[in-house]
Amino acid sequence: MAGMLLGLLAALLAGCGSSQSPTPPSHVTPAPEGKPYDKLGQWHIFRDMKRQLPNDGVVPYEVNAPLYSDYANKHRFMVVPEGKKVGYDPTGDWKFPVRTILVKTFGFLADMRDPSKGERLIETRLLVHESTGWTAHTYLYNDAGTEAVNTVAGADVSVSWIDVHGKEQHNDYGVPNTNDCQKCHGTGQKLDTLGGRTRQLNLDHDYGDGPENEIGHMASLGWFDKAPPPAAQRQTLVDPFGKAPLVDRARAYLDSNCGHCHTKGGGATQSALRLAYGDTDPVAGDPTSWGVCKLPTSAGGATCGLTLDVVPGSPDQSVMICRISATDPKVRMPPLGSRMPHSEGIQLIRDWITAMTPAGCN
Repeated sequence: MAGMLLGLLAALLAGCGSSQSPTPPSHVTPAPEGKPYDKLGQWHIFRDMKRQLPNDGVVPYEVNAPLYSDYANKHRFMVVPEGKKVGYDPTGDWKFPVRTILVKTFGFLADMRDPSKGERLIETRLLVHESTGWTAHTYLYNDAGTEAVNTVAGADVSVSWIDVHGKEQHNDYGVPNTNDCQKCHGTGQKLDTLGGRTRQLNLDHDYGDGPENEIGHMASLGWFDKAPPPAAQRQTLVDPFGKAPLVDRARAYLDSNCGHCHTKGGGATQSALRLAYGDTDPVAGDPTSWGVCKLPTSAGGATCGLTLDVVPGSPDQSVMICRISATDPKVRMPPLGSRMPHSEGIQLIRDWITAMTPAGCN
């Protein structure tokens, strides 16, 4: 009798166990090529999506000079397939192996002065390196921030927050469609990364045991095809809103917010305005290339009635200031990725132009 009872109890326990949900994988589960998952959770990038806590093998990182996105807060992660190598480049784009996944989540802090008051997650963008090249996928979060669904057509999301000055702000935040991803990340007919560069990633990040250089951490994981030089010898962007010299801060801001299009082979090649970091060297560079006394080309009439891209000492006479301050989509620069003028960025570029030695532009 006792044996029968023990057998029955064992059967009941086994039945209860089989009805429970299986434990999610502790590592990323990439989608088949060309068939992205319907839900972000199916990738298993996060062990806690709401808190943006990454799964095993998912490495968080930051950048020195972030791309402005209407004051959105960002969480960045990188997944490099085990045993594969990243082609390290000291000044250009890193070459990531197939099956690399770059992850960026956009959200809005309830109060920018106090992150502990919470954050509303809006979207996570994935850039996935498939055998045919990079593909982009956007996932839009539910109100609870616990799951996100694949969204191809884009969306407008009404957001509110308290800014660093204690003022309430409102905006219709634009979640990009797939074509928008191509316009910003496109290099010819193919997509590529924007932040996968030494100058953006040469900074410290806390991986749980205190600050550690990001590139050094990645090297310790065996990611690179060659050993990077010491951190002090690497090309590095300064914080655009830090305490570095004005010209260095302006160059960093222009590189991250304008340089991916305004460079040779970029989407704004025909403008002949070059704003990537290597093109704005104040010693070796040509000031005309970054707009000094230069007539705008390919502006489509969006010159604000002004004549020159940059007039040294005169920001109000410079087309550049008018366009980065504009709210009209036909005039605004950058044309994608933001709808609210970046007041701090505008002031930085105004200060940069004001500090230029006035010169007679013929």
